[in-house]
Amino acid sequence: MAYQATDNSILDLSGQSLQTVPKSILKEGNLKVLDLSNNQLTELPDFITELKYLEVITLRNNKFKVAPEQLLKFRYLKTISLSENQITSIPKSFSTLSNLEDFDIGSNPLIEFPQWIDKLYALKDLGIYDLKLETLPDVVTRLSALKVLSLDGNKLTTLPDAIDKLKNLRELWAEANCFEYFPDSFGNLINLEKINFGINKIKYLPESICNLKKLSYLNVSENEIQKLPTNIGQLTRLTNLDISYNKITTLPASFSRLNTKKLEVWFDSNPYSDATKQQIKRLYPHINDSDLAPSKPSYSDAVIDDNDNVKSTDSHSKKIKKEYSTLPVTTVLIICILLLIAFFAIVLNGDDPITKANKKASSDYNAVFTIFKAKYDSILKSNPFIYVYTNDTTALKGTLKPNIDSYVNPYAPYYSNTQSKTEALNTLLNDKRLGYNIVLDNNRVRLLQAKIYDSVFTKQSLKKYSLLVDYKMSATELRIKKKRRSKYSNYREQDRDTVFNSEKIILTSTELADRKRSTSMKQLLAPSIDLDNKDYHFYFSPHDNNITKQEFIEAIDHFKAMFLKADLNKNTGAIKTLRLETQYLQNDF
Repeated sequence: MAYQATDNSILDLSGQSLQTVPKSILKEGNLKVLDLSNNQLTELPDFITELKYLEVITLRNNKFKVAPEQLLKFRYLKTISLSENQITSIPKSFSTLSNLEDFDIGSNPLIEFPQWIDKLYALKDLGIYDLKLETLPDVVTRLSALKVLSLDGNKLTTLPDAIDKLKNLRELWAEANCFEYFPDSFGNLINLEKINFGINKIKYLPESICNLKKLSYLNVSENEIQKLPTNIGQLTRLTNLDISYNKITTLPASFSRLNTKKLEVWFDSNPYSDATKQQIKRLYPHINDSDLAPSKPSYSDAVIDDNDNVKSTDSHSKKIKKEYSTLPVTTVLIICILLLIAFFAIVLNGDDPITKANKKASSDYNAVFTIFKAKYDSILKSNPFIYVYTNDTTALKGTLKPNIDSYVNPYAPYYSNTQSKTEALNTLLNDKRLGYNIVLDNNRVRLLQAKIYDSVFTKQSLKKYSLLVDYKMSATELRIKKKRRSKYSNYREQDRDTVFNSEKIILTSTELADRKRSTSMKQLLAPSIDLDNKDYHFYFSPHDNNITKQEFIEAIDHFKAMFLKADLNKNTGAIKTLRLETQYLQNDF
């Protein structure tokens, strides 16, 4: 049922599974806004040109392969959205749309970027995201009226030097690219108010960014930034700043000059020094220690070399020297004498306590590892393969990995870490419910697909299946996730914005046999498989080793009827038999 706004100049026909545009839309002769997004349209009818006063038309997420030239007939057209279609080229005739202010052509397989786009003299908002651009076309820098530029999800590493020609630019969205640096001219975009360079490879921000005095929103999260510009305190209009998930250890002194009463900052997951943490807490008393904790173990006074060995930094060495330098000379001499006595006592009496502890810990670990390896090999021999029904044509790999969680503390004694690993292996051997994880590698990401258990099933055990999907998010999805992240600053690491997303659901044999997605909450939780998206892959497999191959083949028929009913005429997928690789190297645990 179409929704029509109370204003008879607006008609919303989005999400109606329309394959053709109904002629009934002509009843609204004064129609100005027409939303046909999220349908299955491949073309526009000629009669649509009778809507002479149309100003906004949204054709996002349809099946257009050619930009419809009927749009050229609308004299007053100001907004066109053609994103998320299958358009490979946009005719030069579109350059005659002299009143066009908002043009969205993102997420299309364009073969050639429209080099005539600078003829759209009134253009203020340009969406060219998800086009796989490696460089920003020079023609874009000639759009002198442009205020909003959306570049999310491309492969850009920098901006052209001529970017400062966009004197009127207010917003620049460039999330999920490959940006490493900015040209010096970037600081000349003095009218910029919002910048998003999250999820890139930026190592530093240029000092010239401090010239952007109108800047209110700055997102540089999930990069490789080690320090902020010295004069960042000049950005006094900032109300939103996201520097989370970088490599920042200290903040410049000018940071305190920012308007902290109005400024909301996301500090999460940086390896801050203790002094910097105190500095942040003084500025933002409500900040918790957990908000300042790094996402991975961070060594505040140590670095890791190429061989993953922890080394002390110069600052750490200086700290130690400073502490010892404050001791009286007589005290230092006494300490040295005591150390010498202890040394000779150890030499005369054999192994010192530390050496004995290390030997015992190693012996205990080697013993339990021998038992574990035998058990692991036995389980792998009984379960050498995993069956996966998928549309992924890449060289998939499957790895069997013990379900072990053991943290190695670089500052703890060797024997302490070895004891922890021994306890983790003992727990695995004694608790059959932990099992072993099967991890799929699709050459882009590793995905937890299934589990193998050691004899925990009975004849009455319920059969379960895993459905996991891995796909490239649209720019809209990226923005939604970013908004959710902004609202809930203490989000978990696995909820971080990325170019790709994965979803997983466990289905029982009973639910599959029903062949309806309305079972319990499955209609809400189960993903919608999109076989038209070449970056969308699904993986359907037994959830555990309680299923025979014949039972799996029968389950595939239920799965197709439940999830691929509309696509059964397509080449939906195939069964892959993956030999499981091993991961039980002694140093891994």
